[in-house]
Amino acid sequence: MAEKKNSADEQMPDKDEAIKIFEPALSPLFDTFREKINRLRQNPPQLLHIEGGSAELRTAFAYHYAGLFFCENPKRPENKGDFLADPCLRCSECYKVAARMHPDFIVFDSREGNIDVDSMRDLKKISTEAPRYARKRLVLLLETQKLSAVSGNAILKLLEEPSPHNHYVFTMSQREMVLPTLLSRGFVMTLPWKDSIQELTETEREWEDILIKFFQNGTGLLDKTSAKGAVDSELAKTICGILQKNFAHAMAGRKNYLLASLFCSLSFSKLFEANERVALCYEMLNLMVNPTYCIEALLTELYVFMKTAG
Repeated sequence: MAEKKNSADEQMPDKDEAIKIFEPALSPLFDTFREKINRLRQNPPQLLHIEGGSAELRTAFAYHYAGLFFCENPKRPENKGDFLADPCLRCSECYKVAARMHPDFIVFDSREGNIDVDSMRDLKKISTEAPRYARKRLVLLLETQKLSAVSGNAILKLLEEPSPHNHYVFTMSQREMVLPTLLSRGFVMTLPWKDSIQELTETEREWEDILIKFFQNGTGLLDKTSAKGAVDSELAKTICGILQKNFAHAMAGRKNYLLASLFCSLSFSKLFEANERVALCYEMLNLMVNPTYCIEALLTELYVFMKTAG
């Protein structure tokens, strides 16, 4: 199974740095959502899906939920109601959660390429055992919209044999991007959506324009990818992220985004199939396949797919 940062013999990171992962969720703007998280924690579902917001915010709320699971002394902010509680961020349990070193808190991140069939088999073995220190075990899978169907089905098999001491949290950009069979097994909490245009970096803006031109008339791609080293793994994953974000907009019928509007002619099932191709590209990138080849192959395949899907 892919290595996870929960071994007691690893060097502990700086505490102040570790707990920064909680910070985006602690804004007063999100009091209502933290109250929902606390209510769920008191009677936790087997599986909690967290969608919406940004990847950073989704991760922060997943860790907030984990912190409440294991914190020795949750704190209640003054004048905030009876159901709002936050991890204390002072106890050793909060620290170990933040550092991904808690023995009963297991983290997988699809962006790191560590969610595969073998990992899920090993996790299934662990899931049959009692938690090591706490009363419950919590498994976090980050950015599950990047999973391939093979990995998703491996996770589904794990969930088909529930255990009272195992709980799961999946984060995703939007619920429509996840296998329906996985989605139906959990409770979905939706964080506030942000205007994706405001979130775009200069690189993302540039590549959205390139993708719009390419999907409109099939030109301009090789001008950007032909130079040696023009596309590294980080940029390739950024391009995949742009595609998935706009597939999600198309699934939701948001035609005000130009790139997404080009996908709106595709049926829901075709959009899901297109997203599956992007997920496979992520897996190739994580296996260290040449990123230029991955992106050129993916975009060419999607261009043909769009032209023939109708």
